[in-house]
Amino acid sequence: FDPANPNALRQDVVDDYFGTKVPDPYRWLEDPDGADTVKWVEAQNTVTNAFLEKIEYRDFIKEKLTETYNYVKTGCYFKRGKGEYASYYFNQNDGLQNQYVLMRLKTLEDKPEVFFDPNKLAADGTKSLGATSFSKSGRYYAHGVSASGSDWQTIYIRDGATGENLPDRLEWVKFSGITWLHDDSGFFYSRYPAPADELASKDDVEGEDVKRGSETEKNQDMKVYLHRVGTPQSEDPLVYADVENRSWLFGAEVTEDGAHLLLTASESTAPVNRVYVAAVADVLRHLRERPGGEGPQGTDPVPVHKLVDNFDAGYDYITNVGDRFYFKTNRHATRYRVIAMDLSKPEEASWVEILPHKEEVLSSAITVGPAGGVAGGEPLLACVYMHHAQETLSLFRLSTGELVQKVELPDVGTVGSLTGREQDDEFFYSFTGFVNPSTKFRFDLKTMTSIKVLEDKVAGLDPKFFETKQVFYSSKDGTKIPMFIVGRRGRPATGDACTLLYGYGGFSISMTPSFNPFRVVFLQQFDGYLAVANLRGGGEYGEEWHEAGIKSRKQNTFDDMIAASEFLVKEGYTRPDKIAIMGGSNGGMMVGACANQRPDMCACVIAQVGVMDMLRFHKFTIGYFWVADYGCAEKSEEEFKNIYAFSPLHNIRVPAKGQYPAVLVLTADHDDRVVPLHSFKYAATLQYTLAGHAEQSNPLLIRVETKAGHGAGKPTAKVIEEAADIYSFIGTTTKTPCARE
Repeated sequence: FDPANPNALRQDVVDDYFGTKVPDPYRWLEDPDGADTVKWVEAQNTVTNAFLEKIEYRDFIKEKLTETYNYVKTGCYFKRGKGEYASYYFNQNDGLQNQYVLMRLKTLEDKPEVFFDPNKLAADGTKSLGATSFSKSGRYYAHGVSASGSDWQTIYIRDGATGENLPDRLEWVKFSGITWLHDDSGFFYSRYPAPADELASKDDVEGEDVKRGSETEKNQDMKVYLHRVGTPQSEDPLVYADVENRSWLFGAEVTEDGAHLLLTASESTAPVNRVYVAAVADVLRHLRERPGGEGPQGTDPVPVHKLVDNFDAGYDYITNVGDRFYFKTNRHATRYRVIAMDLSKPEEASWVEILPHKEEVLSSAITVGPAGGVAGGEPLLACVYMHHAQETLSLFRLSTGELVQKVELPDVGTVGSLTGREQDDEFFYSFTGFVNPSTKFRFDLKTMTSIKVLEDKVAGLDPKFFETKQVFYSSKDGTKIPMFIVGRRGRPATGDACTLLYGYGGFSISMTPSFNPFRVVFLQQFDGYLAVANLRGGGEYGEEWHEAGIKSRKQNTFDDMIAASEFLVKEGYTRPDKIAIMGGSNGGMMVGACANQRPDMCACVIAQVGVMDMLRFHKFTIGYFWVADYGCAEKSEEEFKNIYAFSPLHNIRVPAKGQYPAVLVLTADHDDRVVPLHSFKYAATLQYTLAGHAEQSNPLLIRVETKAGHGAGKPTAKVIEEAADIYSFIGTTTKTPCARE
């Protein structure tokens, strides 16, 4: 290995896909702990840091980002517990804390007190909270702790009466919820077997030399367990498993009344799932009476009633009244509806439609207390609907779906959070926009009115200084694509503004208006535009929009992004040498594909934690779950040819004219969602392919973060450092002056 020429080491590895020979010379970079991989990362970071350090305003940008981010950030109130343990909670960051702190107050008039501070878990802020759940009484707080951004969590239980953790410690938890028995005696959760990787399996999540999350092996054999408070994990009884379907994910949820256990099974990220149910009393009886009992020797799974035993549609439990269960579903409703299903007659012909399929997409639905706050009255459905990627909030009667009230929102934007309980006479919601920090409201069900309870304020930010437009442009096939454009109010269309074009376009995820203080700094210091395109593959118009950008139709996503850049140029906002395209995860793959197909569309590419090797993504950690969106190169020749045609790693070519845009690839050593080998192999191939291209002067760099993962839980200090590098890179590669004021 030559640190001065890190991409020279190329292996003679060739895979055969239906007769097509595909070289994979950087297969060695798939080993995250390999000596050559470690040296390669060090060499790459040295080059990248040297480039970034030469950007004259990088330190200024970091100072400005730090200054702008240093405001009190709050989450939405939520209420938990009853009696002496009934309290309100919300998350708060006092400005530059690495992790949000969970605050508690008995009444809304009280001064909040710290209930749980994750910043005390690690001096460098690299330990964060994952799944959390309060017991029904509110005494116990089960909380997952993640180290270095990994998806792996270790669950602990805090006793709210003492403020101390119990001895309980549950490991190898990933993609799991926590759902309590209503008597506080224990909870259901899902976990995997410990990985075979010796370094990971021996790692102590409380230690500083954390390897957990850097392994790449496929996650299989998830099972549902019951944990009893005060007992070791080794005694947790198995509740449910499916040995015939090793790759399925299982979720567990105790129903609103505590009487039933709902199990959901998923085989992919597609919004479809199976639904099984069992009475909690029957579950506990089975665990006691089966051979081996409740101990680890008991391996006979709990018998369940399979309400839905196919993957034809998705079903999200909302609530139940006795044996009448309410679900949000996309069954015969691409934009979702609410149905009621009786356990005694679960067949589809017996369903009762509560909220019909509409033009708007039903984003979320919860139940809250009754109208007028009448004790024992009928709960209401609080529903967030989305129209053209903008959200509204309405209340409906649970039994009939009759509209009770539309909740007035302060502006066009996004309902960020919605929390409430059927037993309370209030619920809470938050609202945000591109240049509007989050505001939280309490809705009083007695008076049916909202009142502002928390408001985030950024010093020096006047939202009226900016304006947000929504435009609709034509993609390659004529489909109208919505896009938000944010910029300085009254800015003249000079045709040369630095423009950050952001997109995602996958997994039915919608890009609705949201506040990001770093983007505000970009808009202010570079006097540019932020453009957010609602690409096909997302969920902005329901499942039809999602399915229009998956598998054989994935090219639509790239066409939509390319057309967005062309629209911005045509309408006089900018020109190609002033455009930076940016995306993360699926969006990182998307911008990589766009750069390959149209290197002339932009000056700069920011590819964050992207899925770049589309032929092998399904072989690592949870990657196989994405086959529903991408297809699988090993499944059929048709799927291979489709994926091979857009895979960012496999379509890097020397441009016939001009050069590649500047590229900054970002990944992290503990990303066990999209493992870093994707970015490693892509960056190595990009640099190697263009090394001899005389016209290539734009930098092609990769930035590898340490003790960080896919993004969740990343400490504030690392977030600011990364943002400073990104926006400095955008500014210098688009040759845009930075205002120093």
